[in-house]
Amino acid sequence: MTLGDPDGIIPATMSADITRPAPAAAAHRWSKRELVRLNAYSFGLAGFILAMDTAVLPILVLEVAPEAAKNTLLGIVGLAGLLAAALVQVPVGWASDRTRSRMGRRLPYMLWACLCLPIGLAGLAMPLNYASLLVIWLFIQINSGIGYSPYLASIRDLVPANRMGVAASIKTLVEALGGASVLCLAALMVSRYSGPEAAGWLWATLAMFAGVILVTAAISALTMFMRMREAGGAAAAAFHRSALTFPESTSMARLHPDLAWFVVSRGAFMAAVVIFTTYGLFFLRDKVQVENPAQALGVAIIGIGGALALTTYPSGWLSDRIGRKPVLAAGLAVAVAGTVGMMWVSTYLLAVVVASVVGGSVGVILTVHWALANDLGTPGREAQHMGIVNLGTLFGAAGAKAIGPLPDLVTVWFGPGFGYTALLGASALLFIIGGTLLLKVRVIHPAAIAERAGDVEDS
Repeated sequence: MTLGDPDGIIPATMSADITRPAPAAAAHRWSKRELVRLNAYSFGLAGFILAMDTAVLPILVLEVAPEAAKNTLLGIVGLAGLLAAALVQVPVGWASDRTRSRMGRRLPYMLWACLCLPIGLAGLAMPLNYASLLVIWLFIQINSGIGYSPYLASIRDLVPANRMGVAASIKTLVEALGGASVLCLAALMVSRYSGPEAAGWLWATLAMFAGVILVTAAISALTMFMRMREAGGAAAAAFHRSALTFPESTSMARLHPDLAWFVVSRGAFMAAVVIFTTYGLFFLRDKVQVENPAQALGVAIIGIGGALALTTYPSGWLSDRIGRKPVLAAGLAVAVAGTVGMMWVSTYLLAVVVASVVGGSVGVILTVHWALANDLGTPGREAQHMGIVNLGTLFGAAGAKAIGPLPDLVTVWFGPGFGYTALLGASALLFIIGGTLLLKVRVIHPAAIAERAGDVEDS
């Protein structure tokens, strides 16, 4: 029996021995604690990238860039890094799906990233100019992309369809906790860095990043390796599958026909989210006029991350039962309203309250949208599918970086404060665009996906 879709929504021609784990058995084996361990690497990498983008890169850019061009040059660094990471996503995914080794298809790429990222971090602690900062950040982003796409594919290799909403919620929750805790700690540490005379604080911050990445990668890698070795059957076949199993032919399962709409939708969502995380420090300094923006941002992240964490598990659990789109629509409505409301924020306390509301809605959006990304995947081409999905993530984040000149130009034309109003308006518009594009994506209810997977296993 084949895992096909009579309606043409999820076309596939793969045989039963290469499908995902049977839902009844696999769901029983995957406890919440085990899903947390599987997603540990998301904690480390998300925390590192968010802290670098939000707290550390702006400080480093201020050291090597003129004040009048700070937003533009920060945007260029972020944009170049994300584009470099995007270039490796699909080819690395293609290679991972066809890799055969004693460590399976995914772990060699994670190991490579873990070896290269600390080297790049050490480079950031050296005396820099703008060109060297750009080159080192490109190196870091490329190698983080090499490890991350195969890692995400391993989650889909292992987790059954009827647990994907819960798995997505735990992934988003772990990322939120990683982002909040690592960013908060990094912001407090780097706020004490004031130049070469206080270089120890920069070294300590970068060493903390390296330690978090290595420890969390080890936890996820060990979980993946042990579960794949113990699972047997379909999961073991997915783990050790080689290129010979999947010749490039017309009989190979196709990617989802609406994947392009989904990728563009993801790009819009990620751009909307990344705009404020990138320029939040400057927003607090210029618009709200706090005295120590790095420290203020670190404290604010506690409330924002807490609100996001509270919404992730309920939204994933609910989307497994009533479907993805209704839950996603509710999160989008709150996100748009909160982003527009941020335009009138004038005090630090009010900024934290409104940003926390937006953070809670972003938790819903990221959780459900990621579960939907896994629903649309194709067995046997997991890493390639995730690489394409990550193109939306990276190009969306790159779009947020590319918008850097907007606040500088609007400030020149209309005066101080209006630049950040333009940024927030762009963010709200991108949320709306992302939701509208999802109307083009045909989705099967999660319960139906699980039932079909069970039918395949029974055959």
